[in-house]
Parts: sequence; C-alpha cells; structure tokens
Amino acid sequence: MSGEQQPRQRSLTERLLGRPRVWVVWAYAALALVWVVLAFTEPSGFHTFLAIAWTLLAAAQTAGYLIARRSRRTEAAAEEPQGR
Repeated sequence: MSGEQQPRQRSLTERLLGRPRVWVVWAYAALALVWVVLAFTEPSGFHTFLAIAWTLLAAAQTAGYLIARRSRRTEAAAEEPQGR
C-alpha cells in the first residue's frame, strides 16, 4: 500500500532530550540567563556550577531544535515536486 508511512527513525538528540520545542528552548535559555546573572552578582561555587550546567543544557536544546528543524525542512523539500 502506498498510503502507509514507515516509522521515522529518531535522532540521538531526540532520544536524549526529547522532541525539541521552541518554548522549551526559550525556557532553558531564560533559566541559564538567570543563573549566569546570579553567578556574577553573588559569586559562589553553587551559582557558577548551575550557570554552567543550565548554559550547556540550553545549548544542547538549541542545537537539538535547530537540527530537527533542518531535517524537517530537508524532508519537506524532498517531498515537494521539483517542477515549477
């Protein structure tokens, strides 16, 4: 049957971080910014650790979202007809 779709293989970032959503990316970025500000205004090991951790998590979420968006665009471009 031609109407059936094969199950899509999930990427490594999607398996580790879940399906990236734009609001999750912005939430992680906001939390990272809060911890970075706290690390500068009230320096402590705890604030610095959490600032680094949330910044890395926000970067991973952003990368996952951008990779997923690029693959969706590539798949959409492959599905549409080549003629004008």
